[in-house]
Amino acid sequence: MKDKQKRKKERTWAEAARMVLENFSDAPMTPKQILHVIQTKGLKEMSGTAPLACLVTMLHSQVRGDRVKNSIFFKLPGRMSLFTLKVLP
Repeated sequence: MKDKQKRKKERTWAEAARMVLENFSDAPMTPKQILHVIQTKGLKEMSGTAPLACLVTMLHSQVRGDRVKNSIFFKLPGRMSLFTLKVLP
């Protein structure tokens, strides 16, 4: 049980968001929806006062600039904040 708790604590926001989009959704999700699943399924230990801000920052940084090529996340064009996983060819 200690190993499971340790792993949950070590999980990054990117890993938790990937798990949500892979396993718990068949459609694009907003950061708020992703965070709700992370919290209800206990995918990441929360600390601090602004977990949504951390998640949003991570998602937006992954879909901008030089990170776009290597990112697993994709922001739907023309939508405010709907994210999904990239489909690799």
